[in-house]
Amino acid sequence: MVILLTAIGKRVELVKHLKTGARVIGADASEQNAARYFTDAFYLIPKACEPEYTDALTEICKKENVDFLIPLHEAEFETLSVNRKLFGEIGTTLVLSDEPIIDICKDKFKTAEFFEKYKIPCPYTYPRGETDDIGFPVIVKPSDGMGSMGVFVAKDPDDLAYALKKTSDPIIQEKMEGSEFTMDVLCDMEGNIIYVVPRERLEVRDGEVNKSRVVLDEGIIALSKKVVESMKNEGGVRGPLTLQCFKTKEGALKMLEINPRFGGGVPLSFAAGADYARAFSDMKENKKIRINEIVEKSMLRFDESVFI
Repeated sequence: MVILLTAIGKRVELVKHLKTGARVIGADASEQNAARYFTDAFYLIPKACEPEYTDALTEICKKENVDFLIPLHEAEFETLSVNRKLFGEIGTTLVLSDEPIIDICKDKFKTAEFFEKYKIPCPYTYPRGETDDIGFPVIVKPSDGMGSMGVFVAKDPDDLAYALKKTSDPIIQEKMEGSEFTMDVLCDMEGNIIYVVPRERLEVRDGEVNKSRVVLDEGIIALSKKVVESMKNEGGVRGPLTLQCFKTKEGALKMLEINPRFGGGVPLSFAAGADYARAFSDMKENKKIRINEIVEKSMLRFDESVFI
């Protein structure tokens, strides 16, 4: 089995895990990335916005006999989804949900509308452009933002005015109090759920979790499954998803976001028993997917360097 990962950056632990069951090829628009030194082969490719991007990836897929192409960065998703059939014609499966799902995920207003449509509990979202009658405190962030980048907490009108001035196409939502969870979800190519692993975010640095622990909360797992099953009404769901929710002190659950990709903290789910590498191998062989028991485990991260 051969897996091609794009925008590999510093996703060293992801590469290492997938290598337990596959030959892993890495691609990135920069040569200066750590993960390339852990792949079985590395290719420098154009950026997703450049016209040569798709041709470069198809050539790699042909040369390396790639079974699964898994993009890691949102900027690539639309271009790859449009060319899904092209990759299929050369024997490569694009592990990415359909365009309607990508569209829901990339615009936080559409995500909120999706939650409302399927009666999935979520924070109150103010209509686009509304700045009157705001109940403070609120969160202000870009509607197409990633991670924790560009997120402001506004406690009063002055805070709100500052945040709005700094934010492009802002979304304003009620600020939730409680514990924040990320749920790593893996689906097969028909959208059947293989794993749901809830991780409590204990400490976040630069938008990526630094300290975390697996908490097998039945309510969070059930809500995650409801979200995925609802998504399947909107389009095809495939491969990795990352969901986020809050659990209030009273125990209420509120969904925040959906991302159709691997989360930065997914190595904790691997350590807790979620064997994605074996699942992809079973998919390739059209076998019944073997599912491991998930155990509660914690993760503490540290920095490590690659010297070249």
